[in-house]
Amino acid sequence: MKPTIERVQKAVSPSWHFADYHCTEPTIGVPCGWHYHDEIELVLYFDPHDVSAGKIIIDDYVGEAAHGYAYLTGPGLPHMLTRSASTATREQPSSSHVLWLDQSWIQSLVVTVPALSTVSDMLVRANKGLKLSKATFEALYPLMNGASQLKPVAQFVRVMEILMLLCEDKSAQTLTSRPYCFYVAKDTPILDKLEKAQQFIAEHYHAQISVQDICKHLHMSESSVYRMFEKHFADSFIDYVKNYRLGKACELLVRSNKPVSVVAEKVGFTNLSNFNRQFKSAKSMTPTEFRKLFG
Repeated sequence: MKPTIERVQKAVSPSWHFADYHCTEPTIGVPCGWHYHDEIELVLYFDPHDVSAGKIIIDDYVGEAAHGYAYLTGPGLPHMLTRSASTATREQPSSSHVLWLDQSWIQSLVVTVPALSTVSDMLVRANKGLKLSKATFEALYPLMNGASQLKPVAQFVRVMEILMLLCEDKSAQTLTSRPYCFYVAKDTPILDKLEKAQQFIAEHYHAQISVQDICKHLHMSESSVYRMFEKHFADSFIDYVKNYRLGKACELLVRSNKPVSVVAEKVGFTNLSNFNRQFKSAKSMTPTEFRKLFG
């Protein structure tokens, strides 16, 4: 399976993009595999009839994708949504509402509008993923529902209101055990290196990847590669690859009936015992127990 960077097509503005997804008929499954964005992502789930509940996985966090839940994920933070089926109808619909924000644009706003300084703190917290409070969900829903149909100026006003709500949510819960990637300005040489490193791992995680492979691909020294991962991913190279493989294992466990041993092999683990040990350390449960969560 190839993952990966999901490129957001911003029709109205290069700085943000709203999207509404409505479910009005029964469906089997949901096609949202393990992926990440260059953008900050805000998603909320509206399902008052409980017809489309699922699970969301954000790095090493597993949570509910159900009515009243809203999540904020920073750039580069891998996540996926899984749902076995939806029983939605026109009389009992469900929907999800998404806003993607360009991180460079947000940073430029902070520089030019001092009143938005608290946004920087929110961006740092989003690097570990945030589950927003129910009160924030209630305030966000009317701002995001249908925003994709508004004119650009009206969308901009909505974005500003949404940012303020996010900054004011003192009850938002941090989700993952570590930040996945710190902010890097666009059009800088290191950003290109980071994206190439991520894509290389996404395309070769099932094989044995060494730091020398990354060095050759990026034309960098070993010491530079090690420093890049530790500074921008808050992880060693070895741990980054391991965690990526575990994320892909989660996707296979949820979306297939393959034996655990086959899953381990397909994501690049050569030793089943090591895979089971690493998986339990990261998820606090065995691969089989994890799969049962989605049964």
